[in-house]
Amino acid sequence: MAIAGSATQVSGMQAGVSSEMSVLAAGGLALALGSVGVVATSALYAISPSAVALPAQPFDLSLALSGAIAGARTMYAAGTIGIFADVVMACGALLVAAELARRGRGVAALGWTLMAMSIIIFVFVDVIVAHLLGPLAAMKDGASAFAGFKRLFDALFLLGTAAFGAGAILALASELRASVPLVSRALALAGALIGTAAVLAATACFCGLPLEQGVGISVGLGAALFAVIGVTIARSA
Repeated sequence: MAIAGSATQVSGMQAGVSSEMSVLAAGGLALALGSVGVVATSALYAISPSAVALPAQPFDLSLALSGAIAGARTMYAAGTIGIFADVVMACGALLVAAELARRGRGVAALGWTLMAMSIIIFVFVDVIVAHLLGPLAAMKDGASAFAGFKRLFDALFLLGTAAFGAGAILALASELRASVPLVSRALALAGALIGTAAVLAATACFCGLPLEQGVGISVGLGAALFAVIGVTIARSA
């Protein structure tokens, strides 16, 4: 009877495990959901004045101030959607990284962790654009504070973009050599190329070159691609 009871207990445990969503499936779903939100955020950034909504080079305070006032509504919407989408997407990336680390795929896990860190950086970017730049620009004596937060916004935006691109290169280039890849070769190659473009555009802006549109486009395209990648990972898991 003890043996029979143990067998029943083990069978029940196995049934419970099989009914539970896997780490990879949960990570893929969170990644896809968060990425869709980031796509919406990127679209709202795109229709906001670029002098304030992108890390414009060179920095022009008067254009940024007028842009923050004119684009206050779309910037608020972009940042508000973005902060929630960023948190969900970062959780998804961390879950995928954890599962890949468990499988011994260190380079891929490093890439996904780097992407998660970049998304966390974008939480601060979205908070600044939604809750600081517009109100500061509308204040009579807020120009100095606005300039400081705008420069912080620019630096974080570029850092987040560069980290996201580097993470995508590491994570997806390793998929091209994996014996059991998470995504197709076409998706992995597209992600690695977008990651390379993101790194190059962000680096150029750090050097003062006016490639902020490339930064914004690479982030938007990357989010759209990772929505597809997230669904692919969840379905394969």
